Amino acid sequence: MAPHDIKPLCLTGVSKSFGDLRAVHDVSLFVERGEVVGLVGPNGCGKSTTLRVAGGLLQAQSGDVRILGFSQPAVEARRTMAYVPDAPTGFEELTIAEFLQLYAAAYGRPPGFGPRAEQLLEAFHLHTRRGTVMSGLSNGMRRLVTMVGAFALQPEVLIVDEATAALDPEAIILFRQAVQMLAAGGTAVLLASQDLNAAERTCARVYLLRHGEVLADGSVEALKRQYRANSLEDVFVSAVGGGDERELVRDALRAG
Repeated sequence: MAPHDIKPLCLTGVSKSFGDLRAVHDVSLFVERGEVVGLVGPNGCGKSTTLRVAGGLLQAQSGDVRILGFSQPAVEARRTMAYVPDAPTGFEELTIAEFLQLYAAAYGRPPGFGPRAEQLLEAFHLHTRRGTVMSGLSNGMRRLVTMVGAFALQPEVLIVDEATAALDPEAIILFRQAVQMLAAGGTAVLLASQDLNAAERTCARVYLLRHGEVLADGSVEALKRQYRANSLEDVFVSAVGGGDERELVRDALRAG
């Protein structure tokens, strides 16, 4: 384990392009132990690309990614981290039980994984579906299964893309509780979400992205003071824009 003063997750000056498309430019962020940090921003702003670079699924063109002080490609870094994608694929023919067995094996079968996974399956009402193949589940259920695997690891770093996408209200509440409990145990959590209300209730700090760049960052309360806003949603509109578009919607719907 890395010394306690080393940040579990730290990106410095990270940039990533796809051909002529600049997806992420000079993004720097960090997550402390026991902290839940959110990435928010409009579609196409670079949230998923940032998370994929942080999780080692994409290689940045420039900048530095560190997990517990290790260079991001290092095996030691990957062993400490769990990643929940926005759209789980590639395991359609596995049952839930087989998927979790494979997940545990990939991480060296950490102690307590099985009992924790069973309890989480029950909490998310998936325990009676252990024999169901992943392709037979809804997208929301597939996401829950991947969350069960990630949560049961009790990782030092947890990355979640589109945290509440396709989840029903009960699952969102349970997700938020699980994330907060992991953070209370020392896990560093980085999540992306378009659900601004959920992000406000879950995250200690947020980074607001636009056009692949960090537009603003800080605690939710600090950002609300900075933008004289009553909610993270109002911060988003003030910082990113969208007031004109909202007026267009109002005008369109008023036009009898």
